[in-house]
Amino acid sequence: MIELKVFGQGFFKNNIGNRASELLATAVEMRRLFRGEILLTAVLILKLTPATSPIHESTWPRLADRLLRADDGVGYDSVLFGFADSQLSWRYFAPRGGRQEMKESPRTTSEAIAMIRQEAVSPDTSRPTARRPIRRFLLVSDEWRSGRGGISTINRHLAIALAAAGHEATVLVPRVTEEDARVASAANVSIVAPPRIPGLSEKETLLLRPIFGEKGWEPDVIIGHGRALGPYAAAQQRQFFPGARRVHLVHTDAESLEAAKEEHGGTSTMTITESRRNLEIDLARSADLVAGIGPLLTETIRDDLLGPGAPATVMEFMPGLRDLFDASTTRAPVKNRVLFIGRADDFHSKGIDLAAEALLKIMDEWPRGRSHPPVLVIRGVPDDAADDVKRKLDSIFDGRVSYTLRPYTDSETVLTHDLAQAKVLIMPSRHEGFGLAAFEAISAGVPVLISAESGVAQFLSESHLDTSPRSVISTRDSPTRLAVDRWADAIQAVLDDFDSARSEVTSLRTSVGRLVSWNSVTERLVATLQGLP
Repeated sequence: MIELKVFGQGFFKNNIGNRASELLATAVEMRRLFRGEILLTAVLILKLTPATSPIHESTWPRLADRLLRADDGVGYDSVLFGFADSQLSWRYFAPRGGRQEMKESPRTTSEAIAMIRQEAVSPDTSRPTARRPIRRFLLVSDEWRSGRGGISTINRHLAIALAAAGHEATVLVPRVTEEDARVASAANVSIVAPPRIPGLSEKETLLLRPIFGEKGWEPDVIIGHGRALGPYAAAQQRQFFPGARRVHLVHTDAESLEAAKEEHGGTSTMTITESRRNLEIDLARSADLVAGIGPLLTETIRDDLLGPGAPATVMEFMPGLRDLFDASTTRAPVKNRVLFIGRADDFHSKGIDLAAEALLKIMDEWPRGRSHPPVLVIRGVPDDAADDVKRKLDSIFDGRVSYTLRPYTDSETVLTHDLAQAKVLIMPSRHEGFGLAAFEAISAGVPVLISAESGVAQFLSESHLDTSPRSVISTRDSPTRLAVDRWADAIQAVLDDFDSARSEVTSLRTSVGRLVSWNSVTERLVATLQGLP
């Protein structure tokens, strides 16, 4: 591919540094777009004017040296300068023997083009063509612990799995606490932060170069997450580590998620949906490898990337089960707590209204003499949304069902206690790209009811795992039955026969554990990266 620029001599002379930076930025973009499968030539044509003082001869070798940086994924494979006066003359530069040199100046435009073609068929064999072995990973996140949801959980356990496999895993976060550093170090994971700059938010500091403990440490791979953190990973690669591969992990499907948030007769989220979808696609297209969390998101991003241009490499990233605790080894809880974990301010998309209606139906039919009526426990209520969530639940329950609101927490101990004390975890989302909360419940051996409109449900179905009909429930009404009735019956079945439900999920955990693990997904990720051109 040829990048052609025409400049006036005076303008170019006064802006050589800026023009070089612009051309290098274009080269980076082209190599990302075509995934390194091209040779790039920069052709700069200067219109010479007698009124402007000439540019010194030493300028051209120095400028060519700045632009000829293809070996680190930044610059061009060759540079051709054209000088337009009474006639057009040329100077051609290309690397030889590990350094740039000027070849014989072509006398005509045809000769210049021929030299570019010759470089394409017989490039410099002294230039390193193979990347070093993939060993060092930089994972970009906004926190080490899981205070803001599933992204940080996936990121943390991926870093731990990479370290366990013998790779150097470093997590970049805006701020490092002593406790974070201690826990990360125990797992052989390095955790670093950028410098603090007055006026920049914590997240904005992720645009700065990290301060590594080892001088000269640079990543072979940079991993970013979704449209929330993907831009910062892209910035790290573009600005500081252009020779690194970048992996973009997809955590959500903007169109399906925003559609799930829309209520019947309510306002449209079309504009924000399109913006978020386009950002995800742009980040994926510019990445070296795209990974969807689970089958549903993998299929979605594969389809979204169809179109002109080099096809993206997309893999399915299926998280492993975590070793939280084994509920089957503990006493069964007495109280009938029905647990929901997730963003409670997304009341409609998370199906909290559906769960509330189902519990109301159960409560209205609860035998008068039966103790411990069900209680809804919601973990994940933002402080500023608590009043709104309470108001919505009150309007549904009308005082007939008890519930407890609990705030976000980044403590795994607290979440483990929540799971241990629950009779069942419910995930009634109208759309869930994956469904990490349900996966965590399976890991712990806690009975779980999963939305059929989720990536976890698709994984279980495609894996032909027998979850029994009551474990995966649709959130959509059918011509013969309301979704609320199906969810009420499923919850009631678990409360009526808890021992059987616990036995079933224990068997399910064993079956899932045979299919997925953090070790296997890490091996597949590294193998896919090694196989990239």
